Amino acid sequence: MAAATATGLRGLRLTPSLTTPVVATRYLQQRTLIAFQQQRGYASRETQGKQILIRDHGVFANYVPPEKAPSMSDFGRWRLTKWRNLKNNVQNLLSVGLIKYKSQYEKWDSRKFVEVAEETYKDMNDAFSRGDRQVLEEVCLDAMYSTLKNQIKNRGNSRWEWKYHGEVEQPKIVCVRCVGTTGLSKHGFSVAQATLRMNTKQSMAVYDKKNRLIGGDPNKIHNVLEYVVFQKTISDPEDIWRVYGKIAAPEKLQQ
Repeated sequence: MAAATATGLRGLRLTPSLTTPVVATRYLQQRTLIAFQQQRGYASRETQGKQILIRDHGVFANYVPPEKAPSMSDFGRWRLTKWRNLKNNVQNLLSVGLIKYKSQYEKWDSRKFVEVAEETYKDMNDAFSRGDRQVLEEVCLDAMYSTLKNQIKNRGNSRWEWKYHGEVEQPKIVCVRCVGTTGLSKHGFSVAQATLRMNTKQSMAVYDKKNRLIGGDPNKIHNVLEYVVFQKTISDPEDIWRVYGKIAAPEKLQQ
């Protein structure tokens, strides 16, 4: 049963982590040079007369602070970690300022963002366990939705049951970035991403078509730590924060 539980929890994490840095500014500029504003504000291009919405711009920044800071006895790593954290904090402040400046429809509110992001995260997990693709498509961006949809197809006739049991720690914003095509102008196409550290209590169980438990344990609650990337087109009055993907914790990368 321990092996089954471990397998189930891996499935609960839903998607491979995003670990490769992306030069987001150059990438976004290249893809939006041929883009124009659509009704929902997403970048778009034309291929053989058909319009294709482009919402996948890569992860703007995949750095998150390590869970445990290196000891000062390892001065090289300690200094590097301090420098990276400082650099990330400065970029966060600048990006939040840029989001506030460019958001013509809804001003940035970190407390409100955390509340919305947490509900979106729960909706995604619940919809995935129920196999509800319609809700998944609404709360996830294209790549994430495609990954979860394929996983739903591959699990056959099994039934998944997922439950949320509250927070281990309050969600924390660890990274914020904003990229646009018009520099400091308030107008034009602009996208924001925010990475949320989420340490929550969850349970998961998998049943076969005869309702027999084949994985997980509905009565066993696990602490699940994830770094979830949310994205929103802030130049679009109708867009909402959606799940873009996940980032592996630094400790997992070292393993």
